[in-house]
Amino acid sequence: MSLSASEIAAVVRELQPLVGSRVDAVRMHAERSLTLELYGRAGAATLLISAEADLTRLHAVERRPPPPPSPFGAQAVLRRELEGARVASLSVQPGDRVVEVGFDAPSGPRRLIAELTGRHGNLLLVGDDGLVQLAAGRNLSHRRELVPGKPYVPPAERAPRAVEDEARRAGACPPPPDASARFPLSAALEERYRAVEEERAALEGRRRLRDPVRAALARARRALEKLADEAARVPAAEEDRRRADLLKQNLHAVRRGAAEARLTEWTAEGPREVAVALDPALSARDNMERYYRRYRRIAESAARVASRAAEVRGREAELRALLDALDAAPLDQLPRLEREARRLGAAPRPPPRPRARRDEPLPPYRLFRSIGEAPILVGRNAEANDALTVKVARGNDLWLHARGLPGSHVVVKLDKGKSPDGETLLDAAHLAVHFSDGRNEAQVEVVATRAKYVRKVKGAVPGAVTYSQERTILLRVERQRVERLLASEEEPV
Repeated sequence: MSLSASEIAAVVRELQPLVGSRVDAVRMHAERSLTLELYGRAGAATLLISAEADLTRLHAVERRPPPPPSPFGAQAVLRRELEGARVASLSVQPGDRVVEVGFDAPSGPRRLIAELTGRHGNLLLVGDDGLVQLAAGRNLSHRRELVPGKPYVPPAERAPRAVEDEARRAGACPPPPDASARFPLSAALEERYRAVEEERAALEGRRRLRDPVRAALARARRALEKLADEAARVPAAEEDRRRADLLKQNLHAVRRGAAEARLTEWTAEGPREVAVALDPALSARDNMERYYRRYRRIAESAARVASRAAEVRGREAELRALLDALDAAPLDQLPRLEREARRLGAAPRPPPRPRARRDEPLPPYRLFRSIGEAPILVGRNAEANDALTVKVARGNDLWLHARGLPGSHVVVKLDKGKSPDGETLLDAAHLAVHFSDGRNEAQVEVVATRAKYVRKVKGAVPGAVTYSQERTILLRVERQRVERLLASEEEPV
Protein backbone atom coordinates (compact mmCIF):
# COMPACT_ATOMS: atom_id res chain seq x y z
CA MET A 1 0.00 0.00 0.00
CA SER A 2 1.70 3.18 -1.23
CA LEU A 3 0.69 6.82 -1.19
CA SER A 4 -0.61 8.36 -4.40
CA ALA A 5 0.86 11.50 -5.94
CA SER A 6 -2.04 13.61 -4.64
CA GLU A 7 -1.62 12.24 -1.11
CA ILE A 8 2.12 12.91 -1.19
CA ALA A 9 1.51 16.47 -2.41
CA ALA A 10 -0.94 17.06 0.47
CA VAL A 11 1.59 15.76 3.01
CA VAL A 12 4.37 17.95 1.58
CA ARG A 13 2.13 21.01 1.96
CA GLU A 14 1.38 20.06 5.56
CA LEU A 15 5.07 19.60 6.41
CA GLN A 16 6.29 22.99 5.16
CA PRO A 17 6.79 24.25 8.78
CA LEU A 18 9.71 21.80 8.97
CA VAL A 19 11.71 23.84 6.44
CA GLY A 20 14.56 25.54 8.30
CA SER A 21 14.84 22.77 10.91
CA ARG A 22 18.20 21.33 11.94
CA VAL A 23 18.92 17.64 11.32
CA ASP A 24 19.91 16.16 14.66
CA ALA A 25 20.00 12.49 13.64
CA VAL A 26 19.56 10.23 10.61
CA ARG A 27 18.46 6.65 11.17
CA MET A 28 17.86 3.92 8.58
CA HIS A 29 15.21 1.35 9.49
CA ALA A 30 15.19 -0.68 6.27
CA GLU A 31 17.23 -0.71 3.09
CA ARG A 32 15.17 2.15 1.61
CA SER A 33 13.56 3.67 4.69
CA LEU A 34 14.87 6.34 7.07
CA THR A 35 13.84 8.92 9.64
CA LEU A 36 15.22 12.42 10.13
CA GLU A 37 15.19 13.80 13.67
CA LEU A 38 14.52 17.52 13.18
CA TYR A 39 14.36 20.56 15.43
CA GLY A 40 13.28 24.04 14.37
CA ARG A 41 10.53 26.62 14.61
CA ALA A 42 7.94 23.82 14.55
CA GLY A 43 9.67 22.18 17.51
CA ALA A 44 11.03 18.64 17.56
CA ALA A 45 9.70 16.38 14.81
CA THR A 46 10.53 13.04 13.21
CA LEU A 47 10.14 12.77 9.44
CA LEU A 48 9.75 9.29 7.97
CA ILE A 49 10.68 8.74 4.32
CA SER A 50 10.18 5.22 2.97
CA ALA A 51 10.68 3.94 -0.55
CA GLU A 52 10.09 0.32 0.49
CA ALA A 53 7.87 -1.58 -1.96
CA ASP A 54 4.16 -1.34 -1.01
CA LEU A 55 5.03 0.93 1.92
CA THR A 56 6.30 3.99 0.01
CA ARG A 57 5.30 7.06 1.99
CA LEU A 58 6.33 10.35 3.55
CA HIS A 59 4.93 11.82 6.75
CA ALA A 60 5.79 12.91 10.28
CA VAL A 61 5.65 10.21 12.96
CA GLU A 62 5.26 10.16 16.71
CA ARG A 63 6.71 6.64 17.08
CA ARG A 64 10.01 5.94 15.39
CA PRO A 65 10.20 2.53 13.64
CA PRO A 66 12.36 -0.11 15.36
CA PRO A 67 16.06 -0.31 14.45
CA PRO A 68 17.25 -3.10 12.13
CA PRO A 69 19.20 -6.09 13.52
CA SER A 70 22.40 -4.61 12.06
CA PRO A 71 23.00 -1.10 10.62
CA PHE A 72 22.88 -0.46 6.89
CA GLY A 73 26.05 0.80 5.22
CA ALA A 74 24.23 3.80 3.74
CA GLN A 75 23.47 5.13 7.22
CA ALA A 76 27.09 6.16 7.88
CA VAL A 77 27.22 8.23 4.65
CA LEU A 78 23.88 9.91 5.34
CA ARG A 79 24.92 10.78 8.88
CA ARG A 80 28.21 12.23 7.72
CA GLU A 81 26.57 14.36 5.05
CA LEU A 82 23.29 15.43 6.67
CA GLU A 83 23.58 15.54 10.46
CA GLY A 84 23.96 19.16 11.50
CA ALA A 85 22.54 20.42 8.19
CA ARG A 86 19.44 22.63 7.81
CA VAL A 87 16.38 21.69 5.77
CA ALA A 88 16.38 24.29 3.00
CA SER A 89 13.37 23.04 1.03
CA LEU A 90 10.73 20.35 0.83
CA SER A 91 9.03 19.91 -2.54
CA VAL A 92 7.34 17.35 -4.76
CA GLN A 93 7.46 16.96 -8.53
CA PRO A 94 3.99 17.99 -9.77
CA GLY A 95 1.77 15.03 -10.59
CA ASP A 96 4.44 12.54 -9.56
CA ARG A 97 5.63 10.71 -6.47
CA VAL A 98 9.15 12.16 -6.36
CA VAL A 99 9.95 14.25 -3.28
CA GLU A 100 13.07 16.38 -2.90
CA VAL A 101 14.43 17.51 0.46
CA GLY A 102 17.11 20.20 0.08
CA PHE A 103 19.77 20.72 2.77
CA ASP A 104 22.28 23.41 3.59
CA ALA A 105 25.05 21.14 4.84
CA PRO A 106 28.56 22.07 6.12
CA SER A 107 30.04 20.39 3.04
CA GLY A 108 27.73 22.25 0.67
CA PRO A 109 24.17 21.94 -0.66
CA ARG A 110 22.75 18.42 -0.71
CA ARG A 111 19.51 16.95 -2.01
CA LEU A 112 17.80 13.83 -0.69
CA ILE A 113 15.57 12.63 -3.50
CA ALA A 114 12.89 10.13 -2.52
CA GLU A 115 11.40 8.34 -5.51
CA LEU A 116 8.27 6.95 -3.83
CA THR A 117 7.27 4.92 -6.85
CA GLY A 118 6.49 1.52 -5.35
CA ARG A 119 8.56 -1.44 -6.49
CA HIS A 120 11.14 0.75 -8.25
CA GLY A 121 11.38 3.29 -5.42
CA ASN A 122 14.71 4.46 -4.02
CA LEU A 123 16.40 7.09 -1.85
CA LEU A 124 19.24 9.02 -3.48
CA LEU A 125 21.66 11.59 -2.07
CA VAL A 126 22.74 14.10 -4.71
CA GLY A 127 25.59 16.61 -4.33
CA ASP A 128 25.73 20.23 -5.50
CA ASP A 129 27.41 19.01 -8.72
CA GLY A 130 24.28 17.00 -9.62
CA LEU A 131 26.06 13.66 -9.19
CA VAL A 132 24.58 10.81 -7.19
CA GLN A 133 26.57 10.35 -3.98
CA LEU A 134 24.53 7.49 -2.58
CA ALA A 135 21.75 5.14 -3.68
CA ALA A 136 20.13 3.44 -0.69
CA GLY A 137 18.89 0.48 -2.74
CA ARG A 138 19.96 -1.27 -5.92
CA ASN A 139 19.15 0.60 -9.12
CA LEU A 140 16.06 -1.09 -10.62
CA SER A 141 15.52 1.39 -13.45
CA HIS A 142 16.19 0.13 -16.97
CA ARG A 143 16.30 3.64 -18.46
CA ARG A 144 18.34 5.58 -15.91
CA GLU A 145 21.73 4.80 -14.38
CA LEU A 146 21.13 5.86 -10.78
CA VAL A 147 24.47 4.87 -9.26
CA PRO A 148 27.10 6.86 -7.34
CA GLY A 149 29.24 9.04 -9.57
CA LYS A 150 26.62 9.39 -12.31
CA PRO A 151 24.43 12.46 -12.86
CA TYR A 152 20.97 12.24 -11.33
CA VAL A 153 18.32 11.99 -14.06
CA PRO A 154 14.73 12.53 -12.87
CA PRO A 155 12.04 10.10 -14.07
CA ALA A 156 10.11 10.95 -17.22
CA GLU A 157 7.01 13.07 -16.71
CA ARG A 158 3.91 10.98 -16.24
CA ALA A 159 1.04 11.04 -18.69
CA PRO A 160 -2.03 12.98 -17.42
CA ARG A 161 -4.23 9.89 -17.80
CA ALA A 162 -1.90 7.85 -15.53
CA VAL A 163 -2.10 10.56 -12.87
CA GLU A 164 -5.92 10.63 -13.10
CA ASP A 165 -6.17 6.82 -12.91
CA GLU A 166 -3.95 6.72 -9.82
CA ALA A 167 -5.94 9.45 -8.08
CA ARG A 168 -9.19 7.60 -8.83
CA ARG A 169 -7.78 4.34 -7.38
CA ALA A 170 -6.31 6.03 -4.30
CA GLY A 171 -9.36 8.12 -3.38
CA ALA A 172 -9.17 10.95 -0.91
CA CYS A 173 -6.69 11.16 1.96
CA PRO A 174 -7.89 9.56 5.19
CA PRO A 175 -9.70 11.92 7.58
CA PRO A 176 -7.47 13.10 10.43
CA PRO A 177 -8.21 11.07 13.59
CA ASP A 178 -7.25 14.00 15.78
CA ALA A 179 -7.80 17.50 14.46
CA SER A 180 -5.71 18.88 17.33
CA ALA A 181 -2.59 17.01 16.16
CA ARG A 182 0.27 19.20 15.00
CA PHE A 183 0.32 17.42 11.62
CA PRO A 184 -3.19 15.91 11.30
CA LEU A 185 -2.69 14.29 7.91
CA SER A 186 0.59 12.70 9.05
CA ALA A 187 -1.14 11.42 12.19
CA ALA A 188 -3.83 9.78 10.06
CA LEU A 189 -1.25 8.20 7.76
CA GLU A 190 0.81 6.95 10.70
CA GLU A 191 -2.29 5.24 12.09
CA ARG A 192 -3.14 3.75 8.70
CA TYR A 193 0.34 2.32 8.18
CA ARG A 194 0.62 1.16 11.78
CA ALA A 195 -2.34 -1.14 11.17
CA VAL A 196 -0.83 -2.34 7.88
CA GLU A 197 2.56 -3.00 9.45
CA GLU A 198 1.01 -4.83 12.39
CA GLU A 199 -0.93 -7.09 10.05
CA ARG A 200 2.20 -7.76 7.99
CA ALA A 201 4.18 -8.46 11.14
CA ALA A 202 1.43 -10.85 12.26
CA LEU A 203 1.48 -12.62 8.88
CA GLU A 204 5.26 -12.97 9.00
CA GLY A 205 5.15 -14.07 12.63
CA ARG A 206 2.51 -16.70 11.87
CA ARG A 207 4.54 -17.98 8.92
CA ARG A 208 7.71 -18.06 11.02
CA LEU A 209 5.97 -20.20 13.67
CA ARG A 210 3.84 -22.29 11.32
CA ASP A 211 6.74 -23.89 9.40
CA PRO A 212 8.50 -25.52 12.41
CA VAL A 213 5.12 -26.60 13.85
CA ARG A 214 4.29 -28.35 10.59
CA ALA A 215 7.74 -29.98 10.61
CA ALA A 216 7.15 -31.15 14.19
CA LEU A 217 3.78 -32.61 13.15
CA ALA A 218 5.48 -34.52 10.35
CA ARG A 219 8.04 -35.88 12.83
CA ALA A 220 5.23 -36.94 15.17
CA ARG A 221 3.50 -38.80 12.34
CA ARG A 222 6.73 -40.60 11.44
CA ALA A 223 7.28 -41.51 15.10
CA LEU A 224 3.77 -42.99 15.31
CA GLU A 225 4.43 -45.07 12.20
CA LYS A 226 7.62 -46.47 13.74
CA LEU A 227 5.84 -47.20 17.00
CA ALA A 228 3.08 -48.97 15.10
CA ASP A 229 5.73 -51.14 13.43
CA GLU A 230 7.16 -51.98 16.87
CA ALA A 231 3.69 -52.82 18.21
CA ALA A 232 3.13 -55.14 15.24
CA ARG A 233 6.07 -57.27 16.43
CA VAL A 234 4.29 -58.26 19.66
CA PRO A 235 2.24 -61.12 18.11
CA ALA A 236 5.45 -62.51 16.66
CA ALA A 237 6.96 -62.45 20.15
CA GLU A 238 4.20 -64.78 21.33
CA GLU A 239 5.37 -67.27 18.69
CA ASP A 240 8.90 -67.04 20.14
CA ARG A 241 7.54 -67.82 23.62
CA ARG A 242 5.57 -70.77 22.23
CA ARG A 243 8.68 -72.21 20.52
CA ALA A 244 10.72 -71.71 23.72
CA ASP A 245 8.06 -73.58 25.73
CA LEU A 246 8.15 -76.46 23.23
CA LEU A 247 11.94 -76.68 23.44
CA LYS A 248 11.78 -76.60 27.25
CA GLN A 249 9.43 -79.58 27.23
CA ASN A 250 11.57 -81.51 24.74
CA LEU A 251 15.20 -80.66 25.54
CA HIS A 252 16.09 -84.35 25.65
CA ALA A 253 14.71 -84.89 22.14
CA VAL A 254 16.66 -82.15 20.37
CA ARG A 255 19.80 -83.37 18.61
CA ARG A 256 22.85 -81.07 18.97
CA GLY A 257 23.88 -79.41 15.71
CA ALA A 258 20.41 -79.71 14.18
CA ALA A 259 19.06 -76.76 12.19
CA GLU A 260 15.46 -77.69 12.96
CA ALA A 261 13.51 -79.71 15.50
CA ARG A 262 10.10 -81.21 14.76
CA LEU A 263 8.23 -81.30 18.07
CA THR A 264 4.75 -82.31 19.16
CA GLU A 265 2.52 -79.59 20.58
CA TRP A 266 -0.64 -80.56 22.47
CA THR A 267 -3.59 -78.28 21.71
CA ALA A 268 -7.34 -78.27 22.39
CA GLU A 269 -7.81 -79.89 19.00
CA GLY A 270 -5.26 -82.57 19.75
CA PRO A 271 -1.56 -83.10 19.03
CA ARG A 272 0.17 -81.46 16.06
CA GLU A 273 3.74 -81.36 14.81
CA VAL A 274 5.57 -78.00 14.90
CA ALA A 275 8.87 -77.23 13.13
CA VAL A 276 11.16 -75.08 15.34
CA ALA A 277 14.16 -73.41 13.66
CA LEU A 278 17.45 -73.81 15.58
CA ASP A 279 20.95 -72.34 15.53
CA PRO A 280 23.16 -75.41 14.92
CA ALA A 281 26.04 -73.77 16.85
CA LEU A 282 23.97 -73.66 20.05
CA SER A 283 22.76 -76.36 22.40
CA ALA A 284 19.05 -77.08 22.82
CA ARG A 285 19.00 -75.11 26.10
CA ASP A 286 20.80 -72.14 24.53
CA ASN A 287 18.32 -72.12 21.63
CA MET A 288 15.49 -72.13 24.16
CA GLU A 289 17.05 -69.21 26.07
CA ARG A 290 17.54 -67.33 22.79
CA TYR A 291 13.79 -67.59 22.02
CA TYR A 292 12.90 -66.54 25.59
CA ARG A 293 15.24 -63.53 25.47
CA ARG A 294 13.77 -62.35 22.18
CA TYR A 295 10.26 -62.76 23.57
CA ARG A 296 11.07 -60.85 26.79
CA ARG A 297 12.77 -58.02 24.90
CA ILE A 298 9.74 -57.45 22.68
CA ALA A 299 7.18 -58.05 25.43
CA GLU A 300 8.92 -55.65 27.80
CA SER A 301 9.05 -53.01 25.09
CA ALA A 302 5.31 -53.36 24.38
CA ALA A 303 4.34 -51.31 27.46
CA ARG A 304 6.97 -48.70 26.61
CA VAL A 305 5.74 -48.54 23.01
CA ALA A 306 2.14 -48.07 24.15
CA SER A 307 3.16 -45.34 26.60
CA ARG A 308 5.33 -43.62 24.02
CA ALA A 309 2.58 -43.82 21.40
CA ALA A 310 0.09 -42.21 23.80
CA GLU A 311 2.62 -39.46 24.52
CA VAL A 312 3.25 -38.80 20.83
CA ARG A 313 -0.48 -38.79 20.03
CA GLY A 314 -1.02 -36.25 22.82
CA ARG A 315 1.80 -34.10 21.47
CA GLU A 316 0.41 -34.43 17.94
CA ALA A 317 -2.99 -33.22 19.17
CA GLU A 318 -1.37 -30.24 20.91
CA LEU A 319 0.58 -29.38 17.75
CA ARG A 320 -2.60 -29.51 15.65
CA ALA A 321 -4.37 -27.24 18.13
CA LEU A 322 -1.40 -24.87 18.03
CA LEU A 323 -1.44 -24.85 14.24
CA ASP A 324 -5.18 -24.02 14.25
CA ALA A 325 -4.58 -21.20 16.76
CA LEU A 326 -1.82 -19.77 14.57
CA ASP A 327 -4.08 -19.43 11.54
CA ALA A 328 -5.89 -16.37 12.93
CA ALA A 329 -3.68 -15.28 15.85
CA PRO A 330 -3.27 -11.49 16.24
CA LEU A 331 0.20 -10.03 16.69
CA ASP A 332 -0.04 -9.69 20.48
CA GLN A 333 -0.79 -13.43 20.86
CA LEU A 334 2.27 -14.64 18.92
CA PRO A 335 4.75 -14.48 21.84
CA ARG A 336 2.47 -16.74 23.91
CA LEU A 337 2.10 -19.17 21.00
CA GLU A 338 5.87 -19.18 20.46
CA ARG A 339 6.38 -20.14 24.10
CA GLU A 340 3.89 -22.97 23.58
CA ALA A 341 5.74 -24.05 20.43
CA ARG A 342 9.01 -24.01 22.36
CA ARG A 343 7.47 -26.21 25.06
CA LEU A 344 6.50 -28.70 22.35
CA GLY A 345 9.94 -28.58 20.73
CA ALA A 346 8.56 -26.87 17.62
CA ALA A 347 9.83 -23.29 17.95
CA PRO A 348 11.81 -21.63 15.16
CA ARG A 349 15.52 -21.20 15.58
CA PRO A 350 16.41 -17.86 17.15
CA PRO A 351 18.00 -15.36 14.76
CA PRO A 352 21.78 -15.70 14.72
CA ARG A 353 23.69 -13.17 16.73
CA PRO A 354 26.45 -11.20 15.03
CA ARG A 355 29.56 -13.35 14.98
CA ALA A 356 32.68 -12.28 16.80
CA ARG A 357 35.47 -10.73 14.79
CA ARG A 358 37.83 -13.25 13.21
CA ASP A 359 40.70 -12.18 15.42
CA GLU A 360 38.64 -12.91 18.53
CA PRO A 361 38.78 -16.59 19.62
CA LEU A 362 35.53 -18.51 19.97
CA PRO A 363 34.36 -19.20 23.54
CA PRO A 364 35.24 -22.75 24.66
CA TYR A 365 31.59 -23.75 24.69
CA ARG A 366 28.38 -23.88 22.66
CA LEU A 367 25.32 -22.27 24.23
CA PHE A 368 21.90 -23.93 24.42
CA ARG A 369 18.73 -23.08 26.35
CA SER A 370 16.65 -25.41 28.48
CA ILE A 371 12.87 -25.40 28.15
CA GLY A 372 12.89 -22.96 31.09
CA GLU A 373 15.45 -20.72 29.28
CA ALA A 374 18.33 -21.69 31.60
CA PRO A 375 21.73 -21.44 29.84
CA ILE A 376 23.46 -24.79 29.23
CA LEU A 377 27.12 -24.69 28.12
CA VAL A 378 28.66 -27.59 26.17
CA GLY A 379 32.42 -27.91 25.67
CA ARG A 380 33.54 -27.79 22.02
CA ASN A 381 36.42 -30.31 22.34
CA ALA A 382 38.81 -31.81 24.90
CA GLU A 383 40.85 -28.62 25.37
CA ALA A 384 37.64 -26.57 25.55
CA ASN A 385 36.31 -28.97 28.21
CA ASP A 386 39.22 -27.97 30.45
CA ALA A 387 38.59 -24.26 29.89
CA LEU A 388 34.83 -24.64 30.46
CA THR A 389 35.19 -26.64 33.68
CA VAL A 390 38.19 -24.84 35.19
CA LYS A 391 37.79 -21.23 34.01
CA VAL A 392 34.14 -20.64 33.03
CA ALA A 393 32.15 -22.74 35.52
CA ARG A 394 31.58 -21.38 39.02
CA GLY A 395 31.42 -23.52 42.12
CA ASN A 396 27.63 -23.71 42.37
CA ASP A 397 27.10 -24.48 38.68
CA LEU A 398 25.93 -27.98 37.78
CA TRP A 399 28.48 -30.14 35.93
CA LEU A 400 27.48 -33.22 33.89
CA HIS A 401 29.22 -35.88 31.78
CA ALA A 402 28.27 -39.20 30.18
CA ARG A 403 29.70 -41.82 32.56
CA GLY A 404 32.65 -43.78 31.17
CA LEU A 405 32.35 -42.30 27.66
CA PRO A 406 34.47 -39.73 25.81
CA GLY A 407 32.42 -36.57 25.33
CA SER A 408 31.78 -32.95 26.18
CA HIS A 409 31.62 -31.47 29.64
CA VAL A 410 28.24 -29.79 30.21
CA VAL A 411 27.66 -26.91 32.64
CA VAL A 412 24.33 -25.42 33.74
CA LYS A 413 24.77 -21.85 34.98
CA LEU A 414 23.03 -21.40 38.34
CA ASP A 415 22.70 -18.58 40.83
CA LYS A 416 24.27 -19.12 44.24
CA GLY A 417 22.22 -21.44 46.41
CA LYS A 418 19.94 -22.48 43.53
CA SER A 419 19.33 -25.97 42.16
CA PRO A 420 18.17 -26.85 38.65
CA ASP A 421 14.56 -27.88 38.10
CA GLY A 422 13.83 -31.36 36.83
CA GLU A 423 13.35 -30.38 33.20
CA THR A 424 16.62 -28.39 33.10
CA LEU A 425 18.46 -31.36 34.62
CA LEU A 426 17.01 -33.69 31.96
CA ASP A 427 17.84 -31.21 29.19
CA ALA A 428 21.45 -30.93 30.33
CA ALA A 429 21.77 -34.71 30.68
CA HIS A 430 20.47 -35.18 27.13
CA LEU A 431 23.10 -32.75 25.81
CA ALA A 432 25.81 -34.61 27.74
CA VAL A 433 24.74 -37.84 26.01
CA HIS A 434 24.27 -36.28 22.56
CA PHE A 435 27.78 -34.79 22.61
CA SER A 436 29.41 -38.07 23.66
CA ASP A 437 30.17 -41.44 22.12
CA GLY A 438 26.84 -42.67 23.53
CA ARG A 439 24.67 -40.49 21.32
CA ASN A 440 23.22 -43.46 19.43
CA GLU A 441 22.39 -45.49 22.55
CA ALA A 442 18.83 -45.71 23.90
CA GLN A 443 19.92 -45.60 27.55
CA VAL A 444 23.06 -44.00 29.03
CA GLU A 445 24.32 -43.22 32.53
CA VAL A 446 25.11 -39.53 33.19
CA VAL A 447 26.95 -38.22 36.25
CA ALA A 448 26.06 -34.82 37.72
CA THR A 449 27.71 -32.82 40.48
CA ARG A 450 28.51 -29.24 41.43
CA ALA A 451 31.45 -27.74 39.53
CA LYS A 452 33.34 -27.19 42.81
CA TYR A 453 33.62 -30.96 43.20
CA VAL A 454 35.35 -31.40 39.81
CA ARG A 455 39.17 -31.38 39.68
CA LYS A 456 41.58 -31.38 36.79
CA VAL A 457 44.00 -34.30 36.84
CA LYS A 458 47.52 -32.87 36.90
CA GLY A 459 49.51 -33.96 33.85
CA ALA A 460 46.57 -35.86 32.35
CA VAL A 461 45.33 -35.54 28.79
CA PRO A 462 42.98 -32.61 28.00
CA GLY A 463 39.47 -33.11 29.36
CA ALA A 464 40.44 -35.68 32.01
CA VAL A 465 39.01 -34.81 35.45
CA THR A 466 38.06 -36.40 38.74
CA TYR A 467 34.86 -35.67 40.60
CA SER A 468 33.05 -36.43 43.85
CA GLN A 469 29.65 -35.90 45.49
CA GLU A 470 28.11 -37.02 42.20
CA ARG A 471 24.70 -38.50 41.49
CA THR A 472 24.08 -40.90 38.62
CA ILE A 473 21.16 -40.52 36.23
CA LEU A 474 20.09 -43.53 34.15
CA LEU A 475 18.85 -41.59 31.15
CA ARG A 476 16.40 -42.99 28.60
CA VAL A 477 17.09 -40.80 25.59
CA GLU A 478 14.15 -38.80 24.18
CA ARG A 479 14.92 -37.87 20.57
CA GLN A 480 12.32 -35.07 20.48
CA ARG A 481 13.95 -33.44 23.50
CA VAL A 482 17.34 -33.56 21.77
CA GLU A 483 15.87 -31.97 18.62
CA ARG A 484 14.34 -29.14 20.67
CA LEU A 485 17.60 -28.48 22.45
CA LEU A 486 19.64 -28.43 19.24
CA ALA A 487 17.15 -25.93 17.78
CA SER A 488 17.68 -23.65 20.80
CA GLU A 489 21.40 -23.06 20.14
CA GLU A 490 22.55 -19.46 20.35
CA GLU A 491 25.78 -17.68 19.51
CA PRO A 492 27.64 -17.23 22.82
CA VAL A 493 28.69 -13.66 23.66
